[in-house]
Amino acid sequence: MFPSPASRTALSGGGVPSTGATSSSPGLRHPRLAIFTLALAGVGATFKYVSTTIRNNELAQKNSPGSQFYVSVDRSGGGI
Repeated sequence: MFPSPASRTALSGGGVPSTGATSSSPGLRHPRLAIFTLALAGVGATFKYVSTTIRNNELAQKNSPGSQFYVSVDRSGGGI
């Protein structure tokens, strides 16, 4: 019946009406945003992996057979 606002805009611009193929793929419309999001997710996953690894190593040292000499990093004085 009546043209949609998108097709009315395309026709009033003097161009060929758009098919709407780009509206179904938001990743292609904003590639920088997609790359930034993936990079941020990678940084978060790396942070979580390192945190878990440090925690597992701390627990392994604490529960080892020679644990009577174990001092956590928080109570050791912080290094040299």
